[in-house]
Amino acid sequence: MLKQLTADQAHHIAALAKAARDARDAVLDNVPDEDLGVPPVARGEHNPTASFGFDPLPADDPTRVALRRAVSALSPDARSELHVLMRMGQGDFAILDWDRALSETSLLGDETITGAILEEPDLHDRITKGLYEIGYSS
Repeated sequence: MLKQLTADQAHHIAALAKAARDARDAVLDNVPDEDLGVPPVARGEHNPTASFGFDPLPADDPTRVALRRAVSALSPDARSELHVLMRMGQGDFAILDWDRALSETSLLGDETITGAILEEPDLHDRITKGLYEIGYSS
């Protein structure tokens, strides 16, 4: 399934994403929900900070820099596979959709793919779930 991206690279990026998410959450930890300007939802997941991405962290935060470097170090084809893993982890694609997902991802362009990966606050969970779906869980 994975041709350009290794499972180790994906796990490494997932770990970096978790560190960045933990740093982001630490910044937002003491902000009351009502100060975020989002009304509470009656059902489903209630994460008013999800739309912030990693914006609460400064661009030069070490965890963000490490994540950006790791993703940028991948080849464009490997980034495409990482994007598909992320989308599989979101439930957008199933294992049988791999080729179609890669084809759709290739239409987005590398800059869009990279941006989508780097702005996903749940990147760790998405990659981990995607790896599980294709049989590369650790």
